[in-house]
Amino acid sequence: MSSAAEAAAPAEAGGNLASLGLIQAFRMASGVAVNVMVMRSLGVEGFGVYGYVTTLVGLASFGSTMGMDRLLKREMARDPESARRYVATGLAASTLLSVTTGVALLAWAWAVDGRPVVLLAAALAATALGLQSLAVVPNSYFHAIRRMRLGVRGNVAGRALLVLATALFLWQQLGVLAVFAAQVLDAAVTLGIVWFIFRRQLGATALGTTGPEVRALIRASLPFGLNALFGSIYLSVDVLLLAWMRGDEEVGIYRAAVMLISLFPILAETLTTGIYPRMSRHLGRSDLAGTELRFATRILLGISVPAAVGGILTAAPLMVLLGGPEFAVSALPFIVMAPLLPLRFLNNGYGMTLSALDRQEDRTRGVFFAAALNVGVNLVVIPRYGALGAAATTLLTEVLLAAWMRWRIAPLVTGLGLGDTLVRVGIPSAAMAAAILLVPPAHVLLTIALGVLVYGVCGRLSGAWHPSDLRRLRRV
Repeated sequence: MSSAAEAAAPAEAGGNLASLGLIQAFRMASGVAVNVMVMRSLGVEGFGVYGYVTTLVGLASFGSTMGMDRLLKREMARDPESARRYVATGLAASTLLSVTTGVALLAWAWAVDGRPVVLLAAALAATALGLQSLAVVPNSYFHAIRRMRLGVRGNVAGRALLVLATALFLWQQLGVLAVFAAQVLDAAVTLGIVWFIFRRQLGATALGTTGPEVRALIRASLPFGLNALFGSIYLSVDVLLLAWMRGDEEVGIYRAAVMLISLFPILAETLTTGIYPRMSRHLGRSDLAGTELRFATRILLGISVPAAVGGILTAAPLMVLLGGPEFAVSALPFIVMAPLLPLRFLNNGYGMTLSALDRQEDRTRGVFFAAALNVGVNLVVIPRYGALGAAATTLLTEVLLAAWMRWRIAPLVTGLGLGDTLVRVGIPSAAMAAAILLVPPAHVLLTIALGVLVYGVCGRLSGAWHPSDLRRLRRV
């Protein structure tokens, strides 16, 4: 379907995407800022310790919510009258799960690692994780009722505080603990503001739930939670294996390479999260679901393909700009992983579709296969190739997961061909690459700006993007 035809498709009045975009922009910018400060303050080895603890917490994070935010959004979007009960039950379930997860995380850090700095960092991170899991519940309510703007203030304030507190604590030479202490402040401020706004919206209405309802919600969230667990494994276990087999320095090299690649998909999450409640209402309507996903896919590839091409061509100077000369060695793993950006963007859209259309089990099964493959291959390649081997394994896993997801969504949507979109996006991406290669060497930021300009102009001519896309995005 052409851009004009897609834009003419029926759509509801907007509500979420602009607010989600603002939240995620602060999230992405603050993530880059924090990582750059840690890289430049602590060096490769210190950044490796930070990456190790962050990965450990990321693997445990599935247990703090069991992915119930997707279930809550889906059900509240379909039945807004049930929202108060779902919120109350979600808060109780998140509290129980967060405490259990925090205890398990500390036990693991003590038994497997034992270093005091890791234990203290894990304790701070577990506290932040618990606070974040509670904030997820009212934010899910805002999202489901298409008023995500209510969550902007708390999230923006929290992320701004994260950056400022990290800078201050690093200046006070708190080392790697600086970031995790700042995360606690971020989570506490975000939860406080979001909860205040949520209660103001509901007035004095009491929230109540029961033990059976809490247990039922946790059981219903299990496929979502397992998806989060397996996803964390295939996205993060390589860091733990690198720490175990090659040490903190190799982790630092790899984490620097994966930093932008792990943050950039926030853009995909913004779009697919915005579409999710509306897609949930297309259950049994493959034509409407196909139109929705077709538009999302064009936007996702229109962002990720040029980002991957530009990343490959500017990898070395970009790594040096972010972390300093000692991180130049991270350029090669970054180049190997850059092609997975379009795949990860596509998988985000495909996974959203499966979750929204009651096929979460298929999504979870695919991510389980990806996790098992990733662990098995990494055990073979990491001892010999280190960070470079982990990068190649991550790319292989993403390719196979994309094939699985595409197969499983086939019965749910109609008309989802990628050929036309790839041509529209590929032509301006090639023009961008030619411009970067042909111009004289310049500062990497100027090179990136040139690439964006060339892609934007050529993309408009090829149909990779259209002004009507912005109007349609505002209606999400």
